Amino acid sequence: MGNIITQNKKNNVYLILTGIISFLGLIFSILLLFPQVRLFIIHFAEDYLIQRKVNFHERWLDTIFTWAKGLLFILSIFIFFTFINPGKILFNQILNEIKFCLSKIDFKHFIKPFFLITGIYLFGLIAIILADFSYIDDIDRALRGFRGWNGWSRHLNDFLSTFIHVDFFLADISPLPQFLAILLMAFSSVLLVYIITGKITCFTIIASIPLFLTPYFLENFSYKFDAPYMALSVFSSVVPFLFITARKAFIFTSIISLLVMCLTYQASSGIYILIVITLCFLDFNCKRKSIKDIFIFIGIAAASYIFSMIFFRLFFFVNTAGGYGVSTEILSLKDIFPGVILNLNNYLSLVINDFGIVWQTIILFLLILFIINSFKQSSYRRITGVIIPVITLILLFIFSYGVFIILKAPLFSPRAFVGLATFLAIVCIYIVSCSSKHGFIAVFALNWCFIVFAFSYGNALADQKRYVNFRVESLLHDLNRLFPDRTSSDPHILLHGNTGYGPYTENISRSYPIIKKLVPNNQFYHVYKYMNGYFHWTEGKKWEEVKYDLPIIFDSYYHIIKSDGSYITVEFKN
Repeated sequence: MGNIITQNKKNNVYLILTGIISFLGLIFSILLLFPQVRLFIIHFAEDYLIQRKVNFHERWLDTIFTWAKGLLFILSIFIFFTFINPGKILFNQILNEIKFCLSKIDFKHFIKPFFLITGIYLFGLIAIILADFSYIDDIDRALRGFRGWNGWSRHLNDFLSTFIHVDFFLADISPLPQFLAILLMAFSSVLLVYIITGKITCFTIIASIPLFLTPYFLENFSYKFDAPYMALSVFSSVVPFLFITARKAFIFTSIISLLVMCLTYQASSGIYILIVITLCFLDFNCKRKSIKDIFIFIGIAAASYIFSMIFFRLFFFVNTAGGYGVSTEILSLKDIFPGVILNLNNYLSLVINDFGIVWQTIILFLLILFIINSFKQSSYRRITGVIIPVITLILLFIFSYGVFIILKAPLFSPRAFVGLATFLAIVCIYIVSCSSKHGFIAVFALNWCFIVFAFSYGNALADQKRYVNFRVESLLHDLNRLFPDRTSSDPHILLHGNTGYGPYTENISRSYPIIKKLVPNNQFYHVYKYMNGYFHWTEGKKWEEVKYDLPIIFDSYYHIIKSDGSYITVEFKN
């Protein structure tokens, strides 16, 4: 009896302390919403903590202020679940449902498939890892130590990177982040196969290879700093479906997981929808559930998805209109139909142009097999049995582009097509799960094409790295010869054009058109890296502000250098 009383006292003390901390956090979050409070914190940090002015790239302050809005809501929910009786009851129900769902899963059966797919991913990506290519933003992050994901509403990246890099400023710790990405994508593959088929075999786990080794996701993996967070967005989109048999747990995990996806990489926004469509197709095609139950599931999933998107938009969204030539502005009601059609047309055209004839042929064959196998497995016959898989494939492709489909100017770079990788993985998994020998051969052929391409792409990155370094070293040699004396008034340098592609990349682009989209040819960051402050750096976009009639002081096979003493313009020859 005494032990029970002591335990109750400890629980009461714990609840009191938790309540005090929660309410203080709530008040702090509300205060941070006021601009005057944020300004005071910045000035306090500058004067007493770091004793210098906060520069633009120290985005941890922005992170605190942005998270204040979300923290305000999170603490409110926490207080409701912890201290308000209806909330406590609801939370216990959700927790019990989560425990029940997890208890029905034998995770021991996940171990071998996990190591198998991890080994395959490591094998397929080894050339990219060995290339050690600093991809686009990687150079700037490594040089300046900044994160800057806040500007794209990826606030969780800023938060997690502090722990991964063990500092507020980033250092290049590759290939550790890429290894983390491989582990997360291996987990995602295992879970996706389990959710779709209910069991995992060697053949179905191999069929999930397109989830990660599709050329589009290879660009995501190429970012040394971003890769684990992009992989986390995929993983978080898959996790909720482990709790699909428990309504409250499914809603709760869906909302949390979708928010994680939005806060890491919004290009994965279509994956959750694709899995919902796939599960509805399987239930309807084989009459595993009634139409009423299927619509109830769609309604629950849609409500969870919409709530997460609205919450993200209200509390965490940052408008990035104009960045990379894209806009996060949503199409108006009057423009939504033609706008969506235009986005889909561009999306489809890019996919067709990016894939070579061999890939297109295999994928077309797989889509036909999907329809045939669906017809064989279907509880419906004749025209209905054919229409169901056709409509499913159309919906899967449309929603693979996620929320980007309703934006005025969406991103059309390869890294934005994460959903297409999931679309191909779902098609392959379903075909193999139907025990089709011809299907497995076709799936294996497509996966082998992707693995071969991954090696070609990795070698192309290595060749491009050598080629760009050669071009940059040639430029620096000429600049050093033309401007040997460093003074207090070093001239500004502006760069124009690009170095083009190395011979290897040019060669393989004949077979793989997408390679030129994946391999960067922008040399500006490389020049900046090697200059090390020798000249005042000015971004290439300032080129238009400089006169074109500067005198030419050097003209070589690779570049033209002009200068009037105050400005230097370098025009790369491609």
